[in-house]
Amino acid sequence: MIRIADINDRERLTELFIQLHHRHVEIKPETFRMPEREWFSERITEILNDNGQTILVHDSGVIDGYAVVKITDVNAEEKKPRRVCYIDCFAVAEDCRRQGIGTELFGAVKAFGKERGCTSVQLGVTACNTDAVAFYNEMGLAPRTIIMEEKI
Repeated sequence: MIRIADINDRERLTELFIQLHHRHVEIKPETFRMPEREWFSERITEILNDNGQTILVHDSGVIDGYAVVKITDVNAEEKKPRRVCYIDCFAVAEDCRRQGIGTELFGAVKAFGKERGCTSVQLGVTACNTDAVAFYNEMGLAPRTIIMEEKI
């Protein structure tokens, strides 16, 4: 079942946020570092209290996946107006991957965005996170902007 998270989900979400962030630290230690557990709990509380963001969870008796989404209106002079469903964070518990949970959760994100008038779903993903890139490709996403870097 997919539902919107509430404050009672904070502890489990903290565990899953930490799990995902460990992966980020592992694959890109020059960029990411591991904050204290309390930072994650505070961040989740901020998101839950922010009317502009929503956490969708996959709940099969225990939360085994989540997506933090934000609906953004783009309305600049040089761009066509549109509404975007931006995924700030997306994860499935390590022991629950490859069971269709991510696919179901991603479908719910698209439906959530569509219900709110969005014309696209967007996200950022670290290029070296090849598993995530492959998953998002399977979900139908394609590169829109590429950020390039040279270490100096």
